[in-house]
Amino acid sequence: MAFRALLLAAGFCLAAGLAPGQPAGQPAGTPAPAQPGETRLSLSQAQVLAGYAVKTGRPELAFQITETLIAANPEDGLAHYLKARALAQLKRYDDGREAAKIAYRGAQTDVQRFEAAKLAAELSFADERLTASQLWLRRAAHFAPDESTRDMAVKAFRRVRYQNPFSFNMRFSVNPSDNVNNGANSPFNLIEGSPLIGALSPSAQAIPGVVATADIRASYRLMQTDTFQMKASARISAKRVRFNEPVVGFSGRDMAEERLELGLNYRWSGSGTGFWDLDLSGGWQRYGGDALYNFLGMDLSRVQKLTDKLHVMAGGGFEQQYDEAPPIAHTRVYHGFAGFGYALDSGGSLGFRMQYREAQNDLWNRAYNQVSGIATYTMGRQVGPVNLSFMVGRSELEYDRYAVIFPVRGGRQDDSWFGGVTATWPEAGYMGFVPTWTLQHEKARSNISRFNVDQTTFSFGIRSQF
Repeated sequence: MAFRALLLAAGFCLAAGLAPGQPAGQPAGTPAPAQPGETRLSLSQAQVLAGYAVKTGRPELAFQITETLIAANPEDGLAHYLKARALAQLKRYDDGREAAKIAYRGAQTDVQRFEAAKLAAELSFADERLTASQLWLRRAAHFAPDESTRDMAVKAFRRVRYQNPFSFNMRFSVNPSDNVNNGANSPFNLIEGSPLIGALSPSAQAIPGVVATADIRASYRLMQTDTFQMKASARISAKRVRFNEPVVGFSGRDMAEERLELGLNYRWSGSGTGFWDLDLSGGWQRYGGDALYNFLGMDLSRVQKLTDKLHVMAGGGFEQQYDEAPPIAHTRVYHGFAGFGYALDSGGSLGFRMQYREAQNDLWNRAYNQVSGIATYTMGRQVGPVNLSFMVGRSELEYDRYAVIFPVRGGRQDDSWFGGVTATWPEAGYMGFVPTWTLQHEKARSNISRFNVDQTTFSFGIRSQF
């Protein structure tokens, strides 16, 4: 067999008029009649020879054969794939990646797509294009022929992600809601049961509609050692609102939000059981199309692994907000949290988190403190085609000084309960991204009826499995 292949190779090298094909009407796979002093092979024979040349480490010959095959049939996916492998051996990684990309586009089966994507990922990694390698590994994982092969592709993705100094994350959601403006559930504004203020405007009452949000984050690792890492980061988020019905004097544009945040993150650890995070940030916030405030902030947190299944976390920080919209009254916000996560034997998880937030401001209606607790449970097995997770929480919000035309005796106190369920469809995913549906309900009661809120939201989003 080896002798025959070498003989064919010699024929290729000596042939002056190489034409790997057959005349019209001749059965596929049958060599065209050779002219004197000329060697002719069918397309299938030439493909076999190119594969043998790649396998035996003769990339120059493989490249010449695949070029001829592609000239005869530009849609020959196998020829492009073999060309990419030959270019990989020649260390022409950029050209090889382009050939693998064409092979991927021309693939006829999932196995062919997997092999082409895997090769493109390897070539991208060799060419130090780590982000492109991650993208191709996502495609390889999607078209993997079995779970074991998929797990290998996912592990390779995580290794490349760890080495890649650049990280990029996107979140999008569309949320139909019966209360997009967090409005009151009644047209009347009662304070401690007294109708002194009277009726609420339509814009202060619950408005049904749709909220769309986008959150894009990117970071770049500036330095890394065994125990220390420093990253620069950028984040931009936006919210858009659309009402189901027009509201006099008020529109979804009045509730539009944008936030830009730039920061530095420092992470260090003295052991493999935990780490510290220090975040320094700054940016601006817009609301209703106008500048709202600029801000500077700092956060410090600790995550500590106690056992193989249990970890705890705690942290806190502050944000100084500098008003851009009148009345000018700068705000300082302090916040802190503590919680834990526990992995269940079933494969699911439990979590709990307590949070505290305090805003300090000289103006009434802006200084408050809030305490909230959130418990989560994720099931360890699928229910039909979906994975389910549940959340329930409570929040207490208090304003020591609050006025609705006149000062409210005792300030304002809100008590809220909320909960929700999220369903994830793993089988409906693509490239490691899966659709999620969340149903959430909130019920808030206050001594000022304007803040008695009943809200149900159904949201659709996409998240990464890995």
